[in-house]
Amino acid sequence: MQLFDSVKMYVFMFCLLALIAVPKLHQLTTVPTSASTAGFTINNIVLALITIYLAIYLAGLLHRLSSRIEQIAIVLVEVACILWLANWLTAFGITWAEIPHSRFLSAAVHCAVTVLAGVRTFQVILHGRRTQTG
Repeated sequence: MQLFDSVKMYVFMFCLLALIAVPKLHQLTTVPTSASTAGFTINNIVLALITIYLAIYLAGLLHRLSSRIEQIAIVLVEVACILWLANWLTAFGITWAEIPHSRFLSAAVHCAVTVLAGVRTFQVILHGRRTQTG
């Protein structure tokens, strides 16, 4: 089983992940702000619930995929979800949730997912061309 049914969706996902990775890399070159943007606002709570749901859904989807690249990418997205939730909890003063070097880890994970998405997109495009010409 593949994650997506169309080549266009793979290309779209790769472009979306690349757009997310660029600001993550930019954050590494800037000084982190000390002002906390976390709070128990409805937006942050909804984001946290979506992140938890995404992590649970992707964990269930993981064993059904046949592509190792997609499986590794999903595991890395799970790691990104955990990093985001830990960072969110840390902003509330929950010190046990703090992960050292979380900005670097988050950027590295997002870039790795983007690279894997690019490789998988390339594979799907090549496979599609082979089946059309062969």
